[in-house]
Formats: sequence, structure tokens, C-alpha cells
Amino acid sequence: MTESFYTVPGAPHLTLLSDLHNRDYRPAVKSLQKREPALICITGDLIYGGIPEDDESPLHTQPNALALLRACATIAPTYVSLGNHEWMLDEEDLREMASTGATVLDNAWVEHDGLAIGGLTSGHVMRHRRRLSNLTDEERNSRRYPNEERIADIFKSPAEMLLERVPDDDWLMSFAAAPGYHILLSHHPEYRHLVPKEVELMLSGHAHGGQWRIFGHGVFAPGQGIWPKLTKGVYDDRLVVSAGLSNTAPVPRFFNPTEVVYIRG
Repeated sequence: MTESFYTVPGAPHLTLLSDLHNRDYRPAVKSLQKREPALICITGDLIYGGIPEDDESPLHTQPNALALLRACATIAPTYVSLGNHEWMLDEEDLREMASTGATVLDNAWVEHDGLAIGGLTSGHVMRHRRRLSNLTDEERNSRRYPNEERIADIFKSPAEMLLERVPDDDWLMSFAAAPGYHILLSHHPEYRHLVPKEVELMLSGHAHGGQWRIFGHGVFAPGQGIWPKLTKGVYDDRLVVSAGLSNTAPVPRFFNPTEVVYIRG
């Protein structure tokens, strides 16, 4: 794991973490304890989001997620948004995340010392919630975590699947109009076009640095495909993308270490 240091005009001293996927959180915490950031921002994918076995909460079967949140909350105010791997988490899970002392930003924003900090929830989460709202009472009560996939998905095109996975961005204009410096946690960097220009800083992950990096460029990223444009670093003095804290792909990361990102103005 490496530490990356970026300068963004006007930004407070903060840390960006992303894509833990239930891996060992202790190296990141050791870095945080040494650097003492004023804020810790976590842009989702704390867990690895398969269908929960035996209907047990993934926060219990993947304990590193809550452990990281607890540790971070003892170091600095901690804010977390929801990534695509959190697609199944329900209200009880979100309350348990909040019980660690971290603030869960689920399509919501809060004020903090002159800052407006918001969290844009992944469209994968919103897709699952829309599906749950269409279930019958019997289907909804049969399992705590109903399977998000259905046989009908087999016949859908990639474009149709993409349209189903749109985020809820209706609240972003009111967030952008709030007083103060704006920080938006959005797991997906490809949502950049949805963010009003008044938002000074957007924090993201998801791309895992492009998995393999060749001459400073990532090779593949989910949501962006081959030769993605937004994988690691600072873009337009406004978007910062973390390469993440783990590797979940069946192939190793090349020239692409995991990282903790530090940002200053």
C-alpha cells in the first residue's frame, strides 16, 4: 500500500479511502494515525457484494467493513457513501454502519465546519431498491436480502441494464446551492457529468486504478471499459479518484499499488 498526496485548490486536509472489499484495513488505519487528517471520506465498496449466504448481514460475515469505520471514527470525523457492492444493504445495515460513529451519506448531505459534504449513492443500489418496491409482500417477507438478479435480465441488452442502474441525482442541485465548500462522495467517477459545477470537489473510487497501469494509464475499469479516462489521481482540479485499498479481480494489479489518498488545498 502507498500513500498518495494531491493538492486541490480550496480543499481541506482530508483522506480519501475506497474499495476495501473486506480486506485488511489495518495498514490504512496505521497511515491515518500517522497523518492525522481533519476529515476521512470513504467512497463505498467496504464489502464484497455477493448474495448474502443464509440471509445473514454481509456486515457480519465481512467484519472488516465495520472495523474500518470504527477505527476511522476515532481518528477524525468520518463520512461514507454507498458503492455498487453495497447494493443489498437495508435500513438496519445502514443504522449499524452509523453506530460506528461514521456518518452514512445515502443520497444526502450534511454541514460540517463550513463544509457541505454529500454522498451520491450508486445506481446499482437504487436499482435494487426499485426492484424491492415492486415485490409482492410475500416476496419481500420471504428473505431479508432478495436476489437482485432475475431470469429476465438474460434477455436485456447492456444499454438496458445501464439505464436501470442510474443514480438518484435530483438532490444535487439543492446540495450545490448550500453555503460553504462542497465535497461530494461518489463511488463512481463516471457520474462526473451529473455533478453541478458549483461542487468544488468530487471524491471517487470504483476504477481500482485501471487494474494494470501502462505509462500512467489504466487498462480497464468497470463502468468505463478499456483504456478508461478516470482511474487514479486528480482531474480538472475537481475530481480525485482513488485506486482503492484492495484487489478483487482474478488477475493481479500491475504497476498499480493500493493506496490511501491525502488531499490538501
